[in-house]
Amino acid sequence: MWQDNFLTCLDQQGQSRLTIKQYRRALAHFARWLARSYGETFDPAAVIPRDVADWKAHQQTVERAAPATINQRLSAVARFFRWAVAAGQTRTDPTTGIKQIRLEQRAPGALTKKQTHRLLRQLDKEGNLRDIALVTLLLETGLRVAEALALTPADLALGERSGTVTVRRGKGGQPRTVPLTAEARRTLRAYLDSIPPIEVTGAGVWAGQRGILTDPAGVYKLLKGYAFRAGLEPGLVTPHILRHTFATRYLERNPSDLRGLAALLGHRSLDTVMIYTQPTVEELARRLEPNL
Repeated sequence: MWQDNFLTCLDQQGQSRLTIKQYRRALAHFARWLARSYGETFDPAAVIPRDVADWKAHQQTVERAAPATINQRLSAVARFFRWAVAAGQTRTDPTTGIKQIRLEQRAPGALTKKQTHRLLRQLDKEGNLRDIALVTLLLETGLRVAEALALTPADLALGERSGTVTVRRGKGGQPRTVPLTAEARRTLRAYLDSIPPIEVTGAGVWAGQRGILTDPAGVYKLLKGYAFRAGLEPGLVTPHILRHTFATRYLERNPSDLRGLAALLGHRSLDTVMIYTQPTVEELARRLEPNL
């Protein structure tokens, strides 16, 4: 049968069992819809573009399926028809021109001010100057964890009234310089003053009992520990969440400065930071009825 042949081909290509199971379900869903709608069995050569478009509309308006579910089914059926054309099961691909549903972009999760305070309070309570400096740096600059771990002493400029951190190789190989807040300078200076001078050229700044911290997994682990001890959900505090927290706070203070935020985060396109401007349903409700 054509369906089994297609799924066997996926298996031979190394697709996972889960992927093959999802494709099987999507094809079965389409076949059932064809049978209910037209009383016909699924014949690849008989399917026309209108069939696929009507199937998509049925999922949206009648089934009220989630957009991500509809897109997954459309992708599976589209891949089947590409295979069917190549295998000679049909001459044309009826999924050509059928667009997927554009998913609503949601602003990435960020720590609330209260959660941020609890995390920093726990760090201060335990007193590990390296961890305090590292977490503060991530929160105050929005650096990616890999960028923070790649820093060397030469990348840090710590003045009394100003300071910067230089990312030599950001995403896409792009360098950038990010200003340091007074709090970031204070915690970095306290940490660096507590350790012997780092004399190895090019060595990272985050010294630990097992040597220089260079593995992002180590940062994820230490953040998970601090979050747990602070009474926060461990999965809530990650380097990526700290980056999003920085971006969210920056736009709260500078609501129209997307270009500045993009420069600080190391994004070349403003489209990438537009996600931080998307209001939640709760925010829209407050704007409509500010007295609530």
